[in-house]
Amino acid sequence: MMISKTGNKNRAFTLIEVMFTTVIFSLATVLIYETYFRSLDLLNYCNDYFKVVSWVDDKMWQAQNELTRFNTMSKALKDDVLNLDNKRFTWKLSYSETGGVPYLYRIDSTLSWSEGRKNVAISRMAYAVYEEEE
Repeated sequence: MMISKTGNKNRAFTLIEVMFTTVIFSLATVLIYETYFRSLDLLNYCNDYFKVVSWVDDKMWQAQNELTRFNTMSKALKDDVLNLDNKRFTWKLSYSETGGVPYLYRIDSTLSWSEGRKNVAISRMAYAVYEEEE
């Protein structure tokens, strides 16, 4: 019987190596899932944004049109609620005369909704000039 001088031992993983590998794989899995859920939140936000952005633009145009033509804005434009796909979008609009220039109005609008645990808002600002008819 010959004995090898290289010391032929049966090599196996130790418990420490297995635990260390498990920790690394667990952390990698958690990071991948967190990235996945963040991308889903972003996708939902973009989806809702694209659904309502034309509605916001239309409301701003209506407000500019009413201020330009009538020097006043109807109450219906100031506060409104849009229910779309089981979500409630709240609209707030205000206007004020800017100092120094008569009949120049600044229009501020905010559309807000809940996206999971977060509250999201889109803000827009525009100007309108009332021109008196002669």
